[in-house]
Amino acid sequence: MKKLLALAVVLLASACGVQPTGVVAAGPAPTLRNPGSPGRDAEVILYFVLDGRAAPVTRPIGTDVGVEAALSMLLDGPSEAERADGYVSALPRRAGAISLVPGPPATITVPFPLKPVGAVGVNQLVCTAFAALAADGRYSIEGTIAVSGPDVQLPYQACQAS
Repeated sequence: MKKLLALAVVLLASACGVQPTGVVAAGPAPTLRNPGSPGRDAEVILYFVLDGRAAPVTRPIGTDVGVEAALSMLLDGPSEAERADGYVSALPRRAGAISLVPGPPATITVPFPLKPVGAVGVNQLVCTAFAALAADGRYSIEGTIAVSGPDVQLPYQACQAS
């Protein structure tokens, strides 16, 4: 009887159904901005292009910035250190005011034509706006943001970052 009980325990323990696997690559971890607290410097997340895809860059700043300020920083392009790390921008340099109306739906209005910018550049705008809205405690409930330029109003966009 003891042998039967021991055999049953061994069979149950070995037949749990979980098979060992190797590490599964799933890309980078999700990135959220950690808002500055009193006595700490704040950070802003900007999305630049790395290896052909929009990728987050956390940039320390002295104080919290709003959505429009974050988008303006995005249009200023990557810093020297960010460029050295391989980040570039698919957006033109700042050429006027950029604005975001919170919505619903949230709408980014840019002063430059959007047709030449392409999907990656539009994604930089959208992902940076989502990160900045979240940092302000505001969210795009519908999960998309409209983007408008002098040449076109794009359909609603979702962030497609790496």
